[in-house]
Amino acid sequence: MTQLYLYGMTRAGPLPAGLAERGIELVEADGRAAIVSPIDASPVTATRRNLLAHADVVESLHERAIVLPARFGTVVADREAALELLTLPAVEAMLEEHAHRSELTLRGTYDESVLQAIAPAVSGLRESYRAVPTIEGGLALGEAVVEALADRRARDTEDVLAALDRHVVGVRTGEPRGEYGAFTLSLLVTRDAVKTIEDELELLAQRLSPPLRFELVGPLPPYSFVELELGVPA
Repeated sequence: MTQLYLYGMTRAGPLPAGLAERGIELVEADGRAAIVSPIDASPVTATRRNLLAHADVVESLHERAIVLPARFGTVVADREAALELLTLPAVEAMLEEHAHRSELTLRGTYDESVLQAIAPAVSGLRESYRAVPTIEGGLALGEAVVEALADRRARDTEDVLAALDRHVVGVRTGEPRGEYGAFTLSLLVTRDAVKTIEDELELLAQRLSPPLRFELVGPLPPYSFVELELGVPA
């Protein structure tokens, strides 16, 4: 029996031609639909190509309709199993909840000038180390730099969230990227708030950059805000 790879859930309706030509189809019932494609065998290997293909399907549909993304690699046994998922009350509730929402990924990164910005907080230890360069003094200075940078991250993150708060429905916090990462934020917003968020970030950049730089990705499906088991990861 051919299994079905599950990309997520959406409202019933026509598929974009490009997706239909790739073998993507909707299993529909009562105005809801499972986004699927036939698969001969599982598990599905998490290669870059497969991950990008999954994201492409979900994000292409999200351009025109609500999508509740399934976790990569989720497979259901057959069409009947997909139809059973559509009967879950949580599916309808989340389709309604996220009908007009998108996710934005906001990353903050410092350039090296942040070290100058935090220099006053560690000046005493730095001068002591220069005068008497001991191992203990070097460790203390290093710890102080790390702590001062963490304090700067916390202040900037709070500042950014305060500025965006009235435009954001929900927030998830991830780990900053790299040595000079400031924050990684997943923002749940209404679709019509995306331009407003971009404008707010331009104003924040004028005030906080340098050393803080912003990278905004999206709008995306609500990856970080769909907490629903749609099938069995294969």
